[in-house]
Amino acid sequence: MPIPTHPDLEILKYVLEVEGSEPQDIIVKGAEKIDIKIPEGSKYSITVYFHVKNRELVDLKYTQVIKKLGIVLKQRDLQIGDSFAPSTETYTKKFAEDVTPSGWATRGSFPATSTYYAGDELLYSVEWTLEITKK
Repeated sequence: MPIPTHPDLEILKYVLEVEGSEPQDIIVKGAEKIDIKIPEGSKYSITVYFHVKNRELVDLKYTQVIKKLGIVLKQRDLQIGDSFAPSTETYTKKFAEDVTPSGWATRGSFPATSTYYAGDELLYSVEWTLEITKK
């Protein structure tokens, strides 16, 4: 089943930049699933590319939750922007740099969820997999 969409917000792709590696496009639009691999102890940043359709989205936010055995390992609440008008223009937002944990206990695949909000309105959630690999 394809990644869910929303009539007002269309996530096109993410660009993953891991320190010491070439940027990697992670296609979201039309994808069946999203798998992201990042080496342990790596500095990385993600840029989201998106379209806004049908109506203005105000106070656009992003929440990322990564779990292990059903327990939240990490949650990031990030502001995308104050106001985005419907447009054929592709908007981008680069999130602040982060660091993956390191050590043998942190390696493996973890279920994750990305959720998008306009103010307090939940637009939609996307499930994906984060794999932390040995450096």
